[in-house]
Amino acid sequence: MFLQHKKTVLGGVILALFLLLVACDTSGSGSTQDQGSTRSAPAVTITPRLVTPKSAHGSAGKGPLVISSPTPVPGGKAGSQQIVLGDRTLIINSVSKQKGLSANSTLINLDLAVQNTSNKAIMNQSTFYQLMGPEGDIFGYQYNSSDSFYGAIAAHTSHAGMIVFQLPTAATSSLRLLYRPEIASETVIILLKIS
Repeated sequence: MFLQHKKTVLGGVILALFLLLVACDTSGSGSTQDQGSTRSAPAVTITPRLVTPKSAHGSAGKGPLVISSPTPVPGGKAGSQQIVLGDRTLIINSVSKQKGLSANSTLINLDLAVQNTSNKAIMNQSTFYQLMGPEGDIFGYQYNSSDSFYGAIAAHTSHAGMIVFQLPTAATSSLRLLYRPEIASETVIILLKIS
């Protein structure tokens, strides 16, 4: 008798769950009820539209010149690099690294000069110099630099100095110098030879 009662209760529970399931299915199916009849919402068809781009009468930008093997400086130190641009020559005398202020940082020392080869003054600002890591990360924080290095460079003169960058030690392999002066067309990326 107890077993029969248990089967009846179990059958009632299963029937109640089935009815709840059916009720949930019809109420959430997206149909609407109007005066006792069930009607489905009309299906919406979206047709893709072909879009043709129109010219804004601009021109494609020109990326930086990538220099993977710069010219050595005639009579310069081993590992020195010379990059001749339109109105200036960038000379990298040497690049070295040393332990940074923390265990995970390294200082990169750039001993360089900028020669103005034009008949008018050119700019030389700290923002022109950034280091690029092997993954494309940009490091612009300069830990230290020669005070007289930055500023306007008069026609046919040069400024020489040292720039020191502080960056994470993990990013010190395959470093490149991103030199972006006031003339955008003279932007270059130079693979550095670290001694």
